[in-house]
Amino acid sequence: MTEEDDIDGLAAEYVLGSLDPAERLAVDARRKSDASLAAAIAAWERRLGPLNEQAPDIEPPSHLFDDILARISNQASGPAAVADVIPFRRAPRRRLRFATGTGALAACLAVVVAWYSYAPPGHPPGSGITHVGCSSRYKDFWQGFDREKVARMPAEQLAGVSRMALRAYDACEAGDEQDAKALFDRLSKMTF
Repeated sequence: MTEEDDIDGLAAEYVLGSLDPAERLAVDARRKSDASLAAAIAAWERRLGPLNEQAPDIEPPSHLFDDILARISNQASGPAAVADVIPFRRAPRRRLRFATGTGALAACLAVVVAWYSYAPPGHPPGSGITHVGCSSRYKDFWQGFDREKVARMPAEQLAGVSRMALRAYDACEAGDEQDAKALFDRLSKMTF
């Protein structure tokens, strides 16, 4: 919201009379020194002036406020209504069923949490692939290279071998045994 919107909203509240007395006095004082606020108030008075002229002034009867206060004080000092309280009783069987069901649900939840806490990440149960196996295969591949051969390889060829080794590692980590085995076998058969 911009400052212009704030001034326009403040002017509208001032003209409508929805500000409390302290705020109204502050706007009155600011209106004298702030030309944009004074212009906004004048614009709102022009817009809403015709509505004020159409409706006659109606003042509430002078005794109305006193009547409202009297009603409030009579209600506060009068006796409060008493309600009958009906005790809520459950059958013991229902309580036992609820406790058994809740206990079974908690036990299932504990088993699920334990299962996912101890399962290796990224591998479906029973895949036989472990994180250590993938890492060791990847590490063994690179340690099997002769450093002198790697130093003499063109950069494009080394990058291709590196990409294929990473694909094999990723396939192994994802649990795709077939793809991982095929890629690692292909890498081991390469001659440089």
